[in-house]
Amino acid sequence: MIPADFLTMGEPPDFVRQDPARRLLAIKVVADHATRAHKGQFRRDRQTPFISHPAKVAALTGMFGGSHIAIMSAWLHDVYEDCTPEWIMKTDSLLFSLSLIPDEKVEMGAILDALTKKNTIRGKGARLSDSIDRILNAPPEATLVKLCDRIDNLLDSAGRNGRFTRRYLASTDEIIEKLSTRAALYGYGTALDLLVTIRNSELKME
Repeated sequence: MIPADFLTMGEPPDFVRQDPARRLLAIKVVADHATRAHKGQFRRDRQTPFISHPAKVAALTGMFGGSHIAIMSAWLHDVYEDCTPEWIMKTDSLLFSLSLIPDEKVEMGAILDALTKKNTIRGKGARLSDSIDRILNAPPEATLVKLCDRIDNLLDSAGRNGRFTRRYLASTDEIIEKLSTRAALYGYGTALDLLVTIRNSELKME
């Protein structure tokens, strides 16, 4: 569970202490954009608005020390896979127009590219493997966002049928195996440990 008071725990992140207005406004702009892009989409239960997933991934990313770039990437990480070409074009325009320094825009674009699975590759497993391989060569925070993405998706899979669960646990094991070294290297060990704990838990819906 994410602590209800995690936003008040410890020191504020660097992006809040350094130029907070510009960076927090950029996060708000991106969050609003993602909400509009995913309008009308739902999670697998067909009831929960899909935007709840990017929102939780962004919250986890911030909780584990992610920068404003990582948090914005978390908000947008599913747009290029799940939204219409029109929204993809709008997202490209958004990235160009954000009040960020050029290097930050390049970094964010690289993170999003690595996180986006390519629909030209046949098979879910192959698409995931390709994305993980690209994450390994992307800016470090792509690893953090992917770990947080899988944490939330794994929690959401509680109560699913056995066949789905077996496949999903197998793909989770691939993420853990391939990203563990990078997670430790860049200080994301706590996020990795949480993913491992959830993966090894008996998850059931209340």
